[in-house]
Amino acid sequence: MSIHRRILCKMWLIPYTLKAYLCRCPRFPTDAPWQVAVEDGRRVPFLLCVVLTLLGLTCIFFAMSSGTTSTVIADFPIETSRTQIGLYLHNHSLFPQELDQDKAINDTNSERRESNHDQNCIKKKFDISFLKVHKAGSTTLMKIFLRFAIENKLNIVLPRRSKGYGFNYLGYGQTLAREKIVPLPANESYNILCNHVVYNREAFRSIMTEDTVYVGIIREPVSYFKSAASYYGFYKHLQNLYEGKIPQERIVGEFLKKTLEFLKNNSHTEQLIYYVNNKMSFDFGIPNQKFHDNVFVEEYIKELDRDFSLVLILEHFQESLVLMKRILCWNTKDILYVPLNAMEIEPSFDLNGEDIDNLRKWNSADFKLYNYFYKVFIAKIASYGEDLKEEVENFKSIQENVKNFCNKILGYHDTSSFVTFPNTKWGDGFMVTLKDCKLMMEPESTKLEMLIENAWTRYNASKANT
Repeated sequence: MSIHRRILCKMWLIPYTLKAYLCRCPRFPTDAPWQVAVEDGRRVPFLLCVVLTLLGLTCIFFAMSSGTTSTVIADFPIETSRTQIGLYLHNHSLFPQELDQDKAINDTNSERRESNHDQNCIKKKFDISFLKVHKAGSTTLMKIFLRFAIENKLNIVLPRRSKGYGFNYLGYGQTLAREKIVPLPANESYNILCNHVVYNREAFRSIMTEDTVYVGIIREPVSYFKSAASYYGFYKHLQNLYEGKIPQERIVGEFLKKTLEFLKNNSHTEQLIYYVNNKMSFDFGIPNQKFHDNVFVEEYIKELDRDFSLVLILEHFQESLVLMKRILCWNTKDILYVPLNAMEIEPSFDLNGEDIDNLRKWNSADFKLYNYFYKVFIAKIASYGEDLKEEVENFKSIQENVKNFCNKILGYHDTSSFVTFPNTKWGDGFMVTLKDCKLMMEPESTKLEMLIENAWTRYNASKANT
């Protein structure tokens, strides 16, 4: 090859690719695990830069070689850490459209990822403890676990009472205790735990089997606070208490600015803050007197990370379900659900930047909990790459079809109708019937009453036969 051609490859093409990388690439904030970040905070169309750079390297290699060609596959690191957790993530996508163009690169490693997934999923997991966190989409998860237990004839950790206020709690503000749950026949063990209860490692392990998989769920703290304040009546209480004294649109902001003053000599307000003050952290077992002990909270969260195989993120619910399916080695049918269109009470107040800063101080434990496990979640998602994105899109399509089918068939009580879904590379095909729809759509309280009564009947019968 002539010297002119060598110079052309070395001196012209490489600077051109660098120019494309540094000049043509637009700036965007980086806040998603599937985006590629550079040190100065810019996000770039990564595929374009990679293709141009690889063309340059190929040209140089060809020019310097003796005529043979080789294929070089390089792993390009993806920055998965976030510099700031966004306040509202409902419209935030884990899979930006730009990455659709990366399919050719990601497919190179798809066989390896899928084979690793198959190796990890030798055996479906049946022993699972799900921490049902308040106001975090946990009722939908609970119904998924209850249906799984019913279909597989598993033993559920159930509260002793089947009626009355709070009967569905295994422990109201308390952890698990054997005297508060329905006992099992001799020589049997519990498989599924999914009712409200405060987490405690020793208490849970004294009842669940050694190989139990622990799963939880959390929600973005600002969204959580607004939802809980409206749902549990905290905002309404503040309105009634300070009507005419503080503008209604500023009453929550003023509370967050002067929490101690608001709580002074007002026991009812103090009772209501139970639902809005670091409640997620409390459900995960952090005592309220330790909420602002930063060292304790951070060390405790690390312990939680060792205990829990997965903490789902409400803002990425369907991605969380598919990730849970893989970790538990479940089938797609196991994670199906039908939204019951129960509209959440829309918060009627807003928080400005100062209010959110004050909330971050007051609910510091919840922010630490969420920020930590969001990063863990991002890392888990990123480890599966494009294959997980494809499965999530497939699951969304199936989910929509199941929702439409169940909503249509349930009104007609048509026992003969069914809908089928074919095999995919992520699992076997399956059928959804009227029975499945009823299990997915039955109210939580109705299902729990039936399960508790059946559990007592079974236990009493076992005692009578001994």
